[in-house]
Amino acid sequence: MEIWQTLKSRHAAVAERPILALFEDGMRADDFSVQTQDMRFDYAKTNIDRDTRADLIALLEATGVAEKRDAMFRGEKINETEDRAVLHTALRNLDGGPVKVDGKDVMPGIRVTLRRMRDFAEKVRQSEFTDVVNIGIGGSDLGPAMAVAALAPYHDGPRCHFVSNVDGAHIADTLRGLDAKTTLVIVASKTFTTIETMTNARTARAWMVDHGGDPETQFAALSTAEDKTTAFGINPEQVFGFEDWVGGRYSVWGPIGLSLMIAIGPDGFDAFLRGAQAMDQHFCAADPLENLPVMLALTGVWHNQICDYATRAVLPYDQRLSLLPDYLQQLE
Repeated sequence: MEIWQTLKSRHAAVAERPILALFEDGMRADDFSVQTQDMRFDYAKTNIDRDTRADLIALLEATGVAEKRDAMFRGEKINETEDRAVLHTALRNLDGGPVKVDGKDVMPGIRVTLRRMRDFAEKVRQSEFTDVVNIGIGGSDLGPAMAVAALAPYHDGPRCHFVSNVDGAHIADTLRGLDAKTTLVIVASKTFTTIETMTNARTARAWMVDHGGDPETQFAALSTAEDKTTAFGINPEQVFGFEDWVGGRYSVWGPIGLSLMIAIGPDGFDAFLRGAQAMDQHFCAADPLENLPVMLALTGVWHNQICDYATRAVLPYDQRLSLLPDYLQQLE
């Protein structure tokens, strides 16, 4: 594609230019940043100038990104490898219109699950539970763990703990000091066959039985394999499923986020979803130059594909965001 060569040539021409020289333009800080609500993306301190930016926008148009974005939100099967839709965005489509997969609107089912989650979370928060242990791996662990840590100032529910390592020490250290009679265990596994997760789940169940707890009422599952969760002894009313069009790494917006909902409350979780929905709407509606996800992506393309920078540093300046780099690495 010719635009790629244009960008390569552009980079060769400016590679030795000091970024400081670009700030001779007194408007650069404003012109090379994007603001939407409380979020700001500042790319003024990159070597992207107006000509480069115009070429990046041309690349965006040449590769049909807008059309692919719209296809994703419509529920088309853009995951060609698995022939699936990619619709984690539907999980946060709180007051939007229908979203169809194979001609069927998935929103009614999402709303039913969300209501069940709300009812269960409220029940847990109003009971004598003091701690929640989420057992999962990958997206079933890192997403909710990151969000729970990031939103610590909003916690007003039971304490949340996350277990993912199968070596035994992780769950032993987590359960030590907890009261088996006031601990809820959430097992997060779509298939309920993940070796690491199920090994830790069996350990937690044995611990609970040995210390006077009741696994039947103190275990919940985030899974689509209800036959396996029932065989494990989990009450079907405490099982929350999700569809195959929700990728694991994006699943915190649905049932995988149950631990977060318990920590910050159903209303807090709604606010969490509405924040994501607001960014989805911005992504779909804003012009490219004013579109934060678009400009963030184009800046990444420039640095990685054109400048050949192999590494990007993500440096949180708040301890509560300490898991964000790991979460972003998993996303990519």
